[in-house]
Amino acid sequence: MVVERGKLTPLADTARLLRDVHAKTDKILVGLSGGKDSIVVLDQCVREFGAKNTHAYFMYLVDGLRCAEMTIDYCERRLGVMVHRFPHWRLSLIYKNAMYMPHWNGADTGRRLKQLDIERAAREASGCDWIAYGHRLADSIERIAMLKSCGGFDTKGRRVYPLMRWNEASVYAYLRQRKFLLPPKLSILKRQMTGVGFHEDTLLAIRERFPDDYAKIMEVFPYVESKLARYEMKKKSWKQKTYVDTWRSSLKGR
Repeated sequence: MVVERGKLTPLADTARLLRDVHAKTDKILVGLSGGKDSIVVLDQCVREFGAKNTHAYFMYLVDGLRCAEMTIDYCERRLGVMVHRFPHWRLSLIYKNAMYMPHWNGADTGRRLKQLDIERAAREASGCDWIAYGHRLADSIERIAMLKSCGGFDTKGRRVYPLMRWNEASVYAYLRQRKFLLPPKLSILKRQMTGVGFHEDTLLAIRERFPDDYAKIMEVFPYVESKLARYEMKKKSWKQKTYVDTWRSSLKGR
């Protein structure tokens, strides 16, 4: 057993958590977001449970986007697992409030879905009871509170968080060591964003790098173009303001 300062290393802690799940069931389901963390979790689960007993599920905002499917297809081919696809639970809220799209008659009368609803459907489709996620303590303050409260092993919710104690450098090192292809970067910023969403930097990256995917998004959510137009106008005003502030500062020195 690998020990670091009297504690298990992150990788050994991952193995321990998955062995604890394996003691309860012989199958596991992985929440595959398409990002680097969930890929590591999926690989670790396959190594512990085997490909036939490991399933994954993916939630989409727009079905069939190449920027998402290329990672899913890669995981299916390399690891030999089945990935089940479901509409994202947030779509019920998006349709209800007509976000980025025209209002549909009757859309506001539908039941608002939650993460639990998708998990229930994924469990039923895969026949798996326990779900593994790639959440880490380093993600956010909210994740710290949630993960520390359960210790990475949520018996009541039947969820496990094998990467709880990993940092970003460990994730990248693992993927390099295992020779995994990195998922496409869906952000124009320096941060490594991989999931499809409605953040301006993500939409701009998709429009630039995956124009066919952007066209598909526009078919379902035609108002995202106005969101980007407002964002670009704000950026222009920020640059103008910076120029004016610099000019005013230069006058003060005269």
